[in-house]
Formats: sequence, structure tokens, C-alpha cells
Amino acid sequence: MLSIIIPAYNAENTILNTLKSVVSQKTGFEFEIIVMDNGSKDSTVEVTESFLSNYLSHFKVIKNPKNLGLAGSINAGVKESDPKNNFVMILHSDIVLTDNKWLDKLIPYLKDDVACVTSPVLLPENVYADFGFWEKALFSWEVGDEYNHSVTTLNYSDGKNDIFRKDIYLRFGGYDGITYKDSCEDVDLSKRLQKAGYKIISVPSPVSHLHSSQSTGLYTILFWKNPILSEGQGVLYRKYQFIGGWNNQIFKTLAILMLFIPFFVARVIAFVYIATIIFGGTYLAFKKINKFKVFILLPPVKLLDYILNLLYFWRGFITGKQRK
Repeated sequence: MLSIIIPAYNAENTILNTLKSVVSQKTGFEFEIIVMDNGSKDSTVEVTESFLSNYLSHFKVIKNPKNLGLAGSINAGVKESDPKNNFVMILHSDIVLTDNKWLDKLIPYLKDDVACVTSPVLLPENVYADFGFWEKALFSWEVGDEYNHSVTTLNYSDGKNDIFRKDIYLRFGGYDGITYKDSCEDVDLSKRLQKAGYKIISVPSPVSHLHSSQSTGLYTILFWKNPILSEGQGVLYRKYQFIGGWNNQIFKTLAILMLFIPFFVARVIAFVYIATIIFGGTYLAFKKINKFKVFILLPPVKLLDYILNLLYFWRGFITGKQRK
């Protein structure tokens, strides 16, 4: 009935937790697990094969001959799935299904005009507590247990824990692995599905986000993870005029330009906006970490992040492709 595709890269620290949460599902749906390794340099493959061989007969661990990017790796995994299966699930290797009835709660919604079903992604306090200083400072906005407790229709899926009707996923060509290498492929597919009249549904059964090793560390976050996301957002804006919330890259760009307008009020508005982003995030991190050094170290980092994100956003917009 279900093929679970888990893309993995250097995930030895988190993938066991992900796999344990899957095999512990009490469900009436049969499933297979396909782990797509994207050139890991750690023991992701060995850990995965050793664990799954003790629990499942229907699993595959596939080592891509080269790094295909996140979207390309997932599409390759879908091609490897059992053709008889009705559904395909995309599960990131740092996501834990905290409810052992998670599959049974979500899959029944996949009918009529619903093409994809997902659930809220949370960063638990106990996971956050084990982070280093910079991870705590830069992910403080994400930690907590607040989510929408009702079934809702989304504008786009998060991409980390989605279940699709397989026939629809294949009909739309899956993720666009040519345009989006490692992020924003989920939003792009969501927009294409919605344009055709399909819905993406969120069910109130949250999962935990552990944050894998390749998405943490100050250098990685500043110069790899966030630029990739920003570049993908630039492509999305070019294709769909999609900009996100109040702190989106368009408003950030306008704020920078307004600093050079020879009108005092315009400059004040721009300065307040930029300061709100930088020091608002700093204050939120301080409330979580409760160390004064946050006010000294974090503002210049967030300013650099602000500038880098703008540069990559507009590179994505101009080129129409995520190159990072």
C-alpha cells in the first residue's frame, strides 16, 4: 500500500530514530522502506542496513552513484518503489513520528481532491536542549509545541513528512530536481498541484524535527543551508510571485533600498524594519538561552545572514534555477 522514501546524507546521528519511529507504527497499511543515500561520508548506510534487516523484509538501501540533490534522490526512490503501492511517503532522515498511529491518522484523508497529506513539524524542548550555542541561537524561533489542532488546508507542504497519492505524484513528474536541487521543491510541487485543483491537508498529529548534522553548525547554516533556501525562494518568486510572511526577501530588499532614499522618514522605517528582524531574533534567542553573550555575538551574524540571503534570493530569481 505504501512506499516510504527516506533521502539521507550523513545522517548516522538521526536516521535510527527515524527508522525506529516507522517500524513501531501500529497500522493496517503494509509498507516498504526505501533509503536513498546521497553519497554519505559517515556510516549512514551501514547503520541503516543493520537496523532494517532485523525488522523488515521489504526494504531497500540504495547508494546513489553521485549526489543527485534532495529532489533528484527522492524521485529516484519513487522509481524504485513497488509499482503496486498506492501511496508514496517522503520522510526526511531527521524526522521522528511521535505517534505510533501516525500513518493510520493521515492516509485516510488521501481521497477525492486531496493529493498530499502532512502534519505539523515541531522542534521539541528536549531536542533543542542538546544543541550547541549557535544552533540554539539560530533555531530558537522553531522550538516549542504550538500547532494548529484542527485539520487544515495548506498553501504548501513542509516537505519533511508528506504522503502523496502515487498516481498523482507521478502524473505531475514528482519534484523538479532540475530547478530545485536541495530545497523549495516541496513548495513548487504544492503550487503545481493546487493550480490543477488538488488540496494539501495538514492533520494535527505532529512529528519531531531533530535537525541532522548537515543542517547545523554556524558555517553550514550561514553559507550552505540558508543560502540554498534563499536561492530556491528566488526561483519560486519568479515562477509564482510567492514571497512568504512579513520578513520575506522582497521586503528585506526594499528596506535596504530605502536606506539610500534621501528622505528621513523612509530611512527610519527601513532601519526599524531591519532592526526588528535582527534584534527581534536576538531577543527571542536570549529568552531561550538566557546568556548575555547572545546580544554581542548574534546581531552581526544575523546581519550577515540577512545580506547573504538577499544575494542568493536574487541570484535564484535572475537565473531561474537553484545552483547553490
